[in-house]
Amino acid sequence: MNQKTSDLHSKNENNDDITEAIPLVRADIVNTIIVQFEKQGINMTDALLHANISREMLLDSSNMIVNGSVRSIFGKVYQDEGIFAFVQAVVHTQRTQLIPHFVKTLSKNLTVREVLTKFNLLIRESIPVASQYLEVDENSAWFCSAMQHKEINDWQEIFNVLYCVELIRSLTNNDAWRPKTVALTQSRTGQFAQNIPIDIQVLFSQKHTKISVDLELLDQQINTHYPEPAVKEIVWHSTFTDTLYTALMPYVHEQTLDIELAAKLLNMSTRSLQRKLLQEKNSFRAIKNSLMFNTACDLMNQNLSLTQISIQLGYADIAHFSRAFKRFSGITPKRYQVLLSGVR
Repeated sequence: MNQKTSDLHSKNENNDDITEAIPLVRADIVNTIIVQFEKQGINMTDALLHANISREMLLDSSNMIVNGSVRSIFGKVYQDEGIFAFVQAVVHTQRTQLIPHFVKTLSKNLTVREVLTKFNLLIRESIPVASQYLEVDENSAWFCSAMQHKEINDWQEIFNVLYCVELIRSLTNNDAWRPKTVALTQSRTGQFAQNIPIDIQVLFSQKHTKISVDLELLDQQINTHYPEPAVKEIVWHSTFTDTLYTALMPYVHEQTLDIELAAKLLNMSTRSLQRKLLQEKNSFRAIKNSLMFNTACDLMNQNLSLTQISIQLGYADIAHFSRAFKRFSGITPKRYQVLLSGVR
Protein backbone atom coordinates (compact mmCIF):
# COMPACT_ATOMS: atom_id res chain seq x y z
CA MET A 1 0.00 0.00 0.00
CA ASN A 2 1.57 3.30 -1.04
CA GLN A 3 1.78 6.25 1.28
CA LYS A 4 -1.14 8.60 0.89
CA THR A 5 -0.45 12.29 0.52
CA SER A 6 -2.35 15.29 1.80
CA ASP A 7 -2.46 18.78 0.32
CA LEU A 8 -4.45 20.13 3.23
CA HIS A 9 -1.52 22.34 4.26
CA SER A 10 -1.80 24.60 1.27
CA LYS A 11 -5.38 24.27 0.04
CA ASN A 12 -8.37 26.30 1.10
CA GLU A 13 -10.89 24.63 3.36
CA ASN A 14 -13.37 23.45 0.74
CA ASN A 15 -15.00 20.18 -0.17
CA ASP A 16 -12.46 19.43 -2.87
CA ASP A 17 -9.90 18.75 -0.15
CA ILE A 18 -11.71 15.68 1.08
CA THR A 19 -12.03 12.36 -0.71
CA GLU A 20 -14.42 9.94 0.95
CA ALA A 21 -13.04 6.43 1.40
CA ILE A 22 -15.02 3.63 -0.22
CA PRO A 23 -15.75 0.84 2.31
CA LEU A 24 -14.20 -2.45 1.15
CA VAL A 25 -14.07 -6.07 2.30
CA ARG A 26 -11.49 -8.61 1.18
CA ALA A 27 -12.93 -10.92 -1.50
CA ASP A 28 -11.89 -14.24 0.06
CA ILE A 29 -13.69 -13.34 3.30
CA VAL A 30 -16.91 -12.75 1.37
CA ASN A 31 -16.35 -16.00 -0.52
CA THR A 32 -15.96 -17.97 2.74
CA ILE A 33 -19.49 -17.03 3.81
CA ILE A 34 -20.92 -17.66 0.34
CA VAL A 35 -19.41 -21.18 0.31
CA GLN A 36 -21.08 -21.90 3.66
CA PHE A 37 -24.44 -20.70 2.32
CA GLU A 38 -24.02 -23.12 -0.59
CA LYS A 39 -23.12 -26.01 1.73
CA GLN A 40 -26.50 -25.47 3.34
CA GLY A 41 -28.16 -25.88 -0.05
CA ILE A 42 -28.67 -22.18 -0.78
CA ASN A 43 -28.24 -21.30 -4.47
CA MET A 44 -26.13 -18.14 -4.59
CA THR A 45 -26.33 -17.51 -8.36
CA ASP A 46 -29.15 -14.95 -8.18
CA ALA A 47 -27.62 -13.13 -5.22
CA LEU A 48 -24.27 -12.78 -7.02
CA LEU A 49 -25.93 -11.60 -10.22
CA HIS A 50 -28.00 -9.14 -8.20
CA ALA A 51 -24.77 -7.67 -6.76
CA ASN A 52 -22.90 -7.86 -10.11
CA ILE A 53 -20.16 -10.02 -8.55
CA SER A 54 -18.47 -12.86 -10.45
CA ARG A 55 -17.07 -16.08 -8.96
CA GLU A 56 -13.65 -15.19 -10.30
CA MET A 57 -13.59 -11.93 -8.34
CA LEU A 58 -14.20 -13.80 -5.09
CA LEU A 59 -11.40 -16.34 -5.51
CA ASP A 60 -8.56 -13.81 -5.50
CA SER A 61 -7.60 -12.69 -1.98
CA SER A 62 -5.98 -9.56 -3.40
CA ASN A 63 -9.38 -8.32 -4.62
CA MET A 64 -11.46 -6.02 -2.46
CA ILE A 65 -15.26 -5.99 -2.79
CA VAL A 66 -17.23 -2.77 -2.33
CA ASN A 67 -19.29 -3.01 0.86
CA GLY A 68 -22.49 -2.07 -0.99
CA SER A 69 -22.19 -5.25 -3.10
CA VAL A 70 -21.59 -7.35 0.01
CA ARG A 71 -24.71 -5.88 1.60
CA SER A 72 -26.66 -6.67 -1.55
CA ILE A 73 -25.58 -10.36 -1.52
CA PHE A 74 -26.28 -11.00 2.15
CA GLY A 75 -29.47 -8.96 2.13
CA LYS A 76 -30.90 -11.05 -0.70
CA VAL A 77 -30.01 -14.33 1.04
CA TYR A 78 -31.65 -13.11 4.26
CA GLN A 79 -34.77 -12.02 2.38
CA ASP A 80 -35.08 -15.22 0.32
CA GLU A 81 -34.00 -17.84 2.88
CA GLY A 82 -35.08 -16.37 6.21
CA ILE A 83 -33.39 -15.66 9.51
CA PHE A 84 -32.62 -19.23 10.65
CA ALA A 85 -30.73 -20.31 7.52
CA PHE A 86 -28.86 -17.02 7.56
CA VAL A 87 -27.87 -17.28 11.24
CA GLN A 88 -26.79 -20.92 10.88
CA ALA A 89 -24.40 -20.10 8.02
CA VAL A 90 -23.06 -16.92 9.61
CA VAL A 91 -22.35 -18.47 13.03
CA HIS A 92 -20.61 -21.48 11.48
CA THR A 93 -18.42 -19.26 9.28
CA GLN A 94 -17.57 -16.87 12.10
CA ARG A 95 -16.61 -19.71 14.47
CA THR A 96 -14.60 -21.79 12.02
CA GLN A 97 -13.08 -19.21 9.67
CA LEU A 98 -13.49 -15.47 10.21
CA ILE A 99 -12.76 -15.18 13.91
CA PRO A 100 -9.96 -17.79 14.05
CA HIS A 101 -8.32 -16.05 11.06
CA PHE A 102 -8.28 -12.79 13.03
CA VAL A 103 -7.52 -14.13 16.52
CA LYS A 104 -4.50 -16.11 15.24
CA THR A 105 -2.83 -12.79 14.38
CA LEU A 106 -3.08 -11.44 17.96
CA SER A 107 -0.20 -11.44 20.40
CA LYS A 108 -1.02 -13.23 23.65
CA ASN A 109 0.33 -10.20 25.53
CA LEU A 110 -2.80 -8.24 24.58
CA THR A 111 -5.68 -7.85 27.00
CA VAL A 112 -9.34 -8.15 26.03
CA ARG A 113 -9.62 -4.38 26.54
CA GLU A 114 -6.75 -3.70 24.12
CA VAL A 115 -8.20 -5.93 21.39
CA LEU A 116 -11.68 -4.39 21.65
CA THR A 117 -10.30 -0.84 21.83
CA LYS A 118 -7.99 -1.25 18.83
CA PHE A 119 -10.22 -3.66 16.91
CA ASN A 120 -10.64 -1.55 13.75
CA LEU A 121 -6.88 -1.13 13.40
CA LEU A 122 -6.02 -4.74 14.20
CA ILE A 123 -8.43 -6.09 11.58
CA ARG A 124 -8.03 -3.36 8.94
CA GLU A 125 -6.09 -5.56 6.46
CA SER A 126 -9.09 -7.89 6.13
CA ILE A 127 -12.06 -5.64 6.79
CA PRO A 128 -11.18 -1.95 6.41
CA VAL A 129 -14.88 -1.12 6.79
CA ALA A 130 -15.00 -2.35 10.43
CA SER A 131 -16.41 0.35 12.75
CA GLN A 132 -16.40 -1.13 16.24
CA TYR A 133 -15.45 0.62 19.46
CA LEU A 134 -15.33 -0.06 23.20
CA GLU A 135 -17.32 2.22 25.51
CA VAL A 136 -16.49 1.98 29.22
CA ASP A 137 -17.63 3.82 32.36
CA GLU A 138 -17.46 2.98 36.07
CA ASN A 139 -20.36 0.55 35.97
CA SER A 140 -20.50 -0.92 32.48
CA ALA A 141 -18.69 -1.76 29.26
CA TRP A 142 -20.15 -2.03 25.77
CA PHE A 143 -18.69 -3.27 22.49
CA CYS A 144 -20.45 -1.08 19.93
CA SER A 145 -20.98 -0.95 16.16
CA ALA A 146 -20.96 2.49 14.52
CA MET A 147 -22.42 1.45 11.16
CA GLN A 148 -22.29 4.14 8.49
CA HIS A 149 -25.60 3.43 6.80
CA LYS A 150 -28.65 5.52 7.61
CA GLU A 151 -30.81 2.39 7.36
CA ILE A 152 -29.55 -0.65 9.29
CA ASN A 153 -31.08 -3.84 7.94
CA ASP A 154 -31.95 -6.68 10.32
CA TRP A 155 -29.35 -9.00 8.79
CA GLN A 156 -26.55 -6.45 9.37
CA GLU A 157 -27.46 -6.16 13.03
CA ILE A 158 -27.63 -9.95 13.33
CA PHE A 159 -24.20 -10.36 11.73
CA ASN A 160 -22.62 -7.72 13.98
CA VAL A 161 -24.07 -9.01 17.25
CA LEU A 162 -23.14 -12.61 16.45
CA TYR A 163 -19.61 -11.57 15.46
CA CYS A 164 -19.08 -9.57 18.65
CA VAL A 165 -20.30 -12.44 20.83
CA GLU A 166 -18.19 -15.05 19.03
CA LEU A 167 -15.13 -12.78 19.17
CA ILE A 168 -15.30 -12.40 22.95
CA ARG A 169 -15.88 -16.13 23.34
CA SER A 170 -12.74 -16.77 21.33
CA LEU A 171 -10.65 -14.16 23.18
CA THR A 172 -11.63 -15.64 26.55
CA ASN A 173 -11.69 -19.29 25.41
CA ASN A 174 -15.22 -19.58 26.82
CA ASP A 175 -17.80 -20.92 24.36
CA ALA A 176 -20.58 -20.45 26.92
CA TRP A 177 -20.06 -16.69 27.36
CA ARG A 178 -22.97 -14.44 26.48
CA PRO A 179 -23.71 -10.75 27.06
CA LYS A 180 -26.11 -9.76 29.82
CA THR A 181 -27.59 -7.01 27.64
CA VAL A 182 -27.93 -6.41 23.89
CA ALA A 183 -28.89 -3.02 22.43
CA LEU A 184 -30.55 -3.09 18.99
CA THR A 185 -31.54 -0.39 16.51
CA GLN A 186 -34.53 -2.48 15.43
CA SER A 187 -37.85 -2.39 17.21
CA ARG A 188 -39.37 -4.96 19.52
CA THR A 189 -41.12 -6.58 16.52
CA GLY A 190 -37.87 -7.34 14.63
CA GLN A 191 -37.19 -11.00 13.87
CA PHE A 192 -33.82 -11.03 15.60
CA ALA A 193 -35.18 -9.36 18.73
CA GLN A 194 -37.88 -12.01 19.01
CA ASN A 195 -35.32 -14.84 18.91
CA ILE A 196 -32.78 -13.61 21.49
CA PRO A 197 -32.72 -15.86 24.62
CA ILE A 198 -35.05 -14.60 27.34
CA ASP A 199 -32.28 -14.38 29.98
CA ILE A 200 -30.58 -11.63 27.95
CA GLN A 201 -31.94 -8.12 28.45
CA VAL A 202 -32.75 -6.44 25.13
CA LEU A 203 -32.88 -2.67 24.57
CA PHE A 204 -34.83 -1.64 21.47
CA SER A 205 -34.68 1.29 19.03
CA GLN A 206 -31.20 2.33 20.15
CA LYS A 207 -28.86 4.66 18.23
CA HIS A 208 -26.13 1.99 17.88
CA THR A 209 -25.97 -1.78 18.03
CA LYS A 210 -23.95 -2.96 21.05
CA ILE A 211 -23.45 -5.80 23.50
CA SER A 212 -22.50 -5.54 27.17
CA VAL A 213 -19.10 -6.90 28.24
CA ASP A 214 -18.26 -7.93 31.81
CA LEU A 215 -15.92 -5.33 33.32
CA GLU A 216 -13.80 -8.01 34.98
CA LEU A 217 -13.00 -9.51 31.56
CA LEU A 218 -11.44 -6.36 30.13
CA ASP A 219 -8.06 -6.47 31.83
CA GLN A 220 -7.56 -10.20 31.44
CA GLN A 221 -4.95 -11.27 28.90
CA ILE A 222 -6.54 -12.97 25.92
CA ASN A 223 -6.70 -16.72 26.35
CA THR A 224 -6.72 -18.48 22.98
CA HIS A 225 -5.53 -21.95 22.00
CA TYR A 226 -3.55 -20.57 19.07
CA PRO A 227 0.27 -20.21 19.19
CA GLU A 228 1.97 -16.81 19.39
CA PRO A 229 1.92 -15.38 15.83
CA ALA A 230 5.18 -15.15 13.93
CA VAL A 231 6.59 -11.71 13.19
CA LYS A 232 5.26 -10.51 9.83
CA GLU A 233 7.65 -10.53 6.94
CA ILE A 234 8.25 -7.06 5.59
CA VAL A 235 7.22 -6.53 1.95
CA TRP A 236 9.73 -4.24 0.24
CA HIS A 237 8.42 -1.56 -2.11
CA SER A 238 10.03 0.58 -4.77
CA THR A 239 11.05 3.22 -2.21
CA PHE A 240 12.28 2.85 1.34
CA THR A 241 9.67 5.38 2.50
CA ASP A 242 6.79 3.23 1.18
CA THR A 243 8.29 0.11 2.75
CA LEU A 244 8.58 1.78 6.15
CA TYR A 245 5.08 3.25 5.91
CA THR A 246 3.59 -0.17 5.13
CA ALA A 247 5.61 -1.90 7.86
CA LEU A 248 4.39 0.58 10.48
CA MET A 249 0.68 0.36 9.60
CA PRO A 250 -0.14 -2.55 11.97
CA TYR A 251 1.52 -0.62 14.82
CA VAL A 252 -0.25 2.71 14.33
CA HIS A 253 -2.21 2.22 17.58
CA GLU A 254 0.93 1.62 19.66
CA GLN A 255 1.92 4.39 22.06
CA THR A 256 5.54 3.25 21.60
CA LEU A 257 5.52 3.83 17.85
CA ASP A 258 8.98 5.37 17.67
CA ILE A 259 12.07 5.18 15.49
CA GLU A 260 13.53 2.37 17.63
CA LEU A 261 10.51 0.17 16.87
CA ALA A 262 10.74 1.06 13.16
CA ALA A 263 14.44 0.12 13.05
CA LYS A 264 13.74 -3.15 14.84
CA LEU A 265 11.00 -4.07 12.34
CA LEU A 266 13.36 -3.52 9.42
CA ASN A 267 16.28 -5.18 11.19
CA MET A 268 18.60 -2.18 10.99
CA SER A 269 20.05 0.49 13.25
CA THR A 270 18.22 3.78 13.83
CA ARG A 271 21.19 5.56 12.23
CA SER A 272 20.85 3.49 9.01
CA LEU A 273 17.09 4.07 8.93
CA GLN A 274 17.53 7.84 9.28
CA ARG A 275 20.19 7.85 6.57
CA LYS A 276 17.97 5.95 4.11
CA LEU A 277 15.05 8.31 4.76
CA LEU A 278 17.30 11.34 4.35
CA GLN A 279 18.40 10.01 0.94
CA GLU A 280 14.71 10.15 -0.08
CA LYS A 281 14.32 13.62 1.48
CA ASN A 282 12.08 12.25 4.21
CA SER A 283 12.09 11.78 7.99
CA PHE A 284 10.62 9.36 10.51
CA ARG A 285 8.52 12.12 12.09
CA ALA A 286 6.96 13.00 8.71
CA ILE A 287 6.10 9.36 8.00
CA LYS A 288 4.61 8.83 11.47
CA ASN A 289 2.54 12.03 11.20
CA SER A 290 1.30 11.00 7.75
CA LEU A 291 0.41 7.53 9.00
CA MET A 292 -1.49 8.92 12.00
CA PHE A 293 -3.28 11.51 9.85
CA ASN A 294 -4.34 9.03 7.15
CA THR A 295 -5.52 6.49 9.74
CA ALA A 296 -7.49 9.18 11.60
CA CYS A 297 -9.17 10.19 8.32
CA ASP A 298 -10.01 6.55 7.56
CA LEU A 299 -11.61 6.16 11.01
CA MET A 300 -13.61 9.38 10.58
CA ASN A 301 -14.92 7.96 7.29
CA GLN A 302 -16.18 5.01 9.36
CA ASN A 303 -18.36 7.27 11.52
CA LEU A 304 -16.35 6.96 14.74
CA SER A 305 -16.32 9.88 17.16
CA LEU A 306 -13.17 11.92 17.75
CA THR A 307 -12.95 10.51 21.28
CA GLN A 308 -13.03 6.94 19.96
CA ILE A 309 -10.43 7.77 17.30
CA SER A 310 -8.04 9.43 19.76
CA ILE A 311 -8.26 6.35 22.02
CA GLN A 312 -7.62 3.95 19.14
CA LEU A 313 -4.58 5.93 18.00
CA GLY A 314 -3.10 5.87 21.51
CA TYR A 315 -3.41 9.59 22.36
CA ALA A 316 -3.74 10.54 26.03
CA ASP A 317 -6.92 12.50 25.32
CA ILE A 318 -8.87 14.19 22.54
CA ALA A 319 -7.02 17.49 23.06
CA HIS A 320 -3.64 15.87 22.27
CA PHE A 321 -5.13 14.21 19.19
CA SER A 322 -6.73 17.47 17.96
CA ARG A 323 -3.46 19.39 18.30
CA ALA A 324 -1.50 16.70 16.44
CA PHE A 325 -4.11 16.56 13.65
CA LYS A 326 -4.14 20.35 13.20
CA ARG A 327 -0.33 20.57 13.33
CA PHE A 328 -0.11 18.16 10.39
CA SER A 329 -3.13 19.23 8.31
CA GLY A 330 -3.73 22.87 9.15
CA ILE A 331 -7.35 22.20 10.18
CA THR A 332 -8.94 20.68 13.28
CA PRO A 333 -10.45 17.17 13.14
CA LYS A 334 -13.85 18.70 13.90
CA ARG A 335 -13.51 20.95 10.85
CA TYR A 336 -12.45 17.93 8.78
CA GLN A 337 -15.63 16.13 9.87
CA VAL A 338 -17.73 19.13 8.74
CA LEU A 339 -16.05 19.07 5.32
CA LEU A 340 -16.47 15.30 5.13
CA SER A 341 -20.20 15.50 5.85
CA GLY A 342 -20.51 17.99 2.99
CA VAL A 343 -19.44 15.42 0.38
CA ARG A 344 -21.60 12.56 1.64
